[in-house]
Amino acid sequence: MSFIFDVADDTVWSPALRVGDLYVRFITQIADMLSLNSGLTAMASDYYYIDPDVFEVLVKKIFEENFHSTHQIGRAMLESVLAPSIVILDRIDRPLSGSTHEQQAFLAKARTLSMAR
Repeated sequence: MSFIFDVADDTVWSPALRVGDLYVRFITQIADMLSLNSGLTAMASDYYYIDPDVFEVLVKKIFEENFHSTHQIGRAMLESVLAPSIVILDRIDRPLSGSTHEQQAFLAKARTLSMAR
């Protein structure tokens, strides 16, 4: 069994159930912490629709927060959600770009993740 994350009629990610559930829990909590909407709407317990405009705003904010922080543990926690979110943005033709070597290296690493569709 797997989770489904769709944008319009396109499945952008279909992780294992536990991974999908964990991602939803993490990203919604981060969105709450940042006082933003996650852009995720539950269609079923294992099926989410992503609003690309809202999701992009959130991911850009997480990216900004991550690279303005010097707290190693906080960054590690954000990066666990940020990396798959970067791949999702790529899949909906809204790629992020980095202005520093560190940002570019993180984006390149995130883009190597194996994320089933």
